[in-house]
Amino acid sequence: MREIIDHYKNDDKVAAVAIQTTFEGFSTNNFDSLKKVAKQYDLTIPIGQNGWQGRSSPIMYRYRTRGTPWVIIIDSRGMLRRSNFHYPPAKSIRIIDKLKKEIK
Repeated sequence: MREIIDHYKNDDKVAAVAIQTTFEGFSTNNFDSLKKVAKQYDLTIPIGQNGWQGRSSPIMYRYRTRGTPWVIIIDSRGMLRRSNFHYPPAKSIRIIDKLKKEIK
């Protein structure tokens, strides 16, 4: 995530967010723990929590994610273009750059 954030830090056409999709361990996988991780990695992007005690993350079901870290790339029209587990940053950057060329 850090590599992608750094690569696009001055690009107003690309937005990144980190969402912790909790499906278990609700007492430890909470927003407070997410804030600590964001601070540890100096994440300067919006962060969010999805999933709470008694209800697993709806985002996980909507995007059919199965683990963490899971990368989702959505294009400028809101279409899902990539969804994969442990997707390498370099591949994400190549796909995002390709998508940026489509909107010119």
